[in-house]
Amino acid sequence: MSVTRKNGLIGLAVLCVTIQVMLVAQAAEKKTLVGVWEVKISAGGGPPQPLLSIASFGGDGSFTTTGNTKFPQGLGSDQRGPGYGGWAQTGDREFKLTFYAVLLKDGEVNGYMQVQSTLILSESGNEFTSRDCKVDFMDADRKVLDSDNDQVKGTRLETP
Repeated sequence: MSVTRKNGLIGLAVLCVTIQVMLVAQAAEKKTLVGVWEVKISAGGGPPQPLLSIASFGGDGSFTTTGNTKFPQGLGSDQRGPGYGGWAQTGDREFKLTFYAVLLKDGEVNGYMQVQSTLILSESGNEFTSRDCKVDFMDADRKVLDSDNDQVKGTRLETP
């Protein structure tokens, strides 16, 4: 086999591998939560309109969120602070999320909120919905005072 033909075949093989790697990378990109999302929450015991927030899923598994912070009366708190936590991919388009936020009464911390949820990413990778989204409201000693099961929908705003 001539050197020119051999180099041509090697070049073709490298091109084929490069194309496959690029396609796999593009497919994986669409199957991740990394980025900034608009989130609408239909709270189990809250007001009828969805609560709005912004969520950021970091490439390192970190999570932050902020948004509607006012709570209806009766929880012992009237606001919540930003949420911080982590997420991990557990399936092709399935993710587990856990995060925490402080609860405030008249501007003072008086408890915690813990959210645990399974998120299902759409085929397009631009939307998600929740499954089994449990929200626990706890006092300052982390004793659960109340729990909700919420419905959550997210729409991708930006991918880094």
